[in-house]
Amino acid sequence: MTTPLIRGRGLGRIYGALTALADADFEVMPGEVRGLVGSNGAGKSTLVKILTGAVEPTSGTVEIMGEPVKLGDPSEMIRRGVACIYQHSNLAPAMSVMDNVFLGRQPVGRFGRIDKKKLEADTRALMAKHGMAIDPLATVGNLPTVKQKEVEILKALALEARVLLMDEPTGWLSAADVARLHQTIRTLRASGVAIVYISHMLDEIFSVCDTVTVMRDGRVIAECGIAEVRRARLVELMVGEKLARDSAAAASVARRPGGTGEIRLAVRDLSKKGVFRDISFDLHAGEILCLTGLIGSKRTELMRVIFGADRADGGSMTVAGQTVDFHSPGAAMAAGIGFVPEDRHRDGLMLGLSMTDNLIMSTIPQVCRSIFLDRSRVAATAKRLVADLAIQPPDVNKPARLFSGGNQQKILVGKWLNLGPKILILDEPTVGVDVGAKAEIYGILRAQRDAGAAILVVSSDLEEVTTVADRIAVMVSGRMVGIHDADAIDRSRLIEEIGGVA
Repeated sequence: MTTPLIRGRGLGRIYGALTALADADFEVMPGEVRGLVGSNGAGKSTLVKILTGAVEPTSGTVEIMGEPVKLGDPSEMIRRGVACIYQHSNLAPAMSVMDNVFLGRQPVGRFGRIDKKKLEADTRALMAKHGMAIDPLATVGNLPTVKQKEVEILKALALEARVLLMDEPTGWLSAADVARLHQTIRTLRASGVAIVYISHMLDEIFSVCDTVTVMRDGRVIAECGIAEVRRARLVELMVGEKLARDSAAAASVARRPGGTGEIRLAVRDLSKKGVFRDISFDLHAGEILCLTGLIGSKRTELMRVIFGADRADGGSMTVAGQTVDFHSPGAAMAAGIGFVPEDRHRDGLMLGLSMTDNLIMSTIPQVCRSIFLDRSRVAATAKRLVADLAIQPPDVNKPARLFSGGNQQKILVGKWLNLGPKILILDEPTVGVDVGAKAEIYGILRAQRDAGAAILVVSSDLEEVTTVADRIAVMVSGRMVGIHDADAIDRSRLIEEIGGVA
C-alpha cells in the first residue's frame, strides 16, 4: 500500500505571538513504527494534539487513507481510527480489564444489564487477534504497569484504531517490561497498524522504530530510516551542536568512586518486613552512587525509609558519623538530606504555583523576616537558582505547570539544592526529560558532587546509570546484591546482575 494511513501537510499552530508549530509535514504508512523525537518544546505535543483532534491547526490539512478529515474534532479522529496512549494512564483503576477496554460500549442483554459473558468473550477475542494475554476479569489497578499499557492499547484497538500515537509509553517501565511492550508493538506492526512512537529514550527509538522524524523549534527538520542515522547525529539534530557535544562529554567525565573518603551516610542491615532486608552500604562525600534494579526491586521503598517517610523494622543508619532514626522527612531535612521524588507532578511540585514559590518551598524559614516572607530574599534566591540551573524561560512568576518537563525537573532539583543538602537523593531524576536537559541535569549533579555533596541516584535507565555514576549498586527483590566501581563493570554484566535472583 502506497497511501499513508495518516498524512499532515503544512500544519501550523500559532498562539498569539508564539509559533508552536510551523509548516510541518508528517505521514505514517500502514505497518510502520515512526519515531517522533525532539527536545521539550520542539513542537511534538502540538503536532500530536492536531493529529488527535484536540487542537485545531492555524494552517494545514490532515488526510486519513487519502481522505481529508475535519480538524479540531477528537470524536471524528477516533471514528476515523486515530488513538493516543499517553504517558500517564487514562484507565479506570477500580474497574476490570474488559470494562476498561469497552468502557461506554459494553454489550447489553435483557433488561438493559451488561452482558458479562459476551463482554468477556469479546475481550478475549480481541486479545487473541492481537497476541496479548491478560485476565479480562482482573482489576486494572492491580496489574503491573506494562499490562496496564497493554490494556490501553486494547482499548484503542477495540475502537478499531489503525493509527496509534504512543506518547512516552515506557516512562516508568523496567527494561524487561519495555522489551515486552516493544514485542506487542511489533505484533501490531505486522497486522498493519501504524504507530507513532514519541520518546526521549533513544535506545528505544533505535530498538523498535523503522523510521524517525526529528523536530526542533516547532519545525520538522529531518526524517529518515532508522538504519540511516547514527545516534550522535540524531542527538545533534534534536538539540543543536553545542548541547550534543555537552551530552557526549557527559559520559567521558572522570569517575570518583569513594569521593573524598568521608562516609556521609552509612546504612547497616536496614530491613523493612516484607519489603527489603539486610541492606548495607556507604555513601561518601564527593561521589555519585547510582542504585539500579528492576521495578519491584524495592529501590524507592528503601529511599523512603532513608528519608524518614517510612520506618524500618531493623538495622541502623548514621549521617556524618551520628546515629539517626528519622521519624519524619522533616527530621531528615534537618540532618541535611534532600529528596527529589520520582513523580514530579504528584509528589514534587505545586504545579499551580509559580516557579519562585516552588524553588523556596523547602527553605521558607531562610527567606523569612520574623514571621513574614522577605520578598527581596525570595526574589534574590529565585534569581540565583534560575541562573545556576539555566531554567528556561527565566520567568520566576510563571506557574510550574507551564514549563517543559526538563525545566520542571530543574525547578524540582533547585528546590532541594536551595536546602544546601549534604546528602541528595534523586529517584528517577530524568524521566520524561530530553537528551539536552539530561546533559544539563547530569552537569548539575556533578557540580554538586565536586562541591562535596554525597549524591544517591535511583535509576532504571542503564544508559543514565553508566553515564553518571561513580559507583553502581544493584537491588534484586529487596536485597542489595552488588556494589561496583562504575568503570569496573560493563553493561552486559550489569544487566545479568539486575536480572538475577536475590
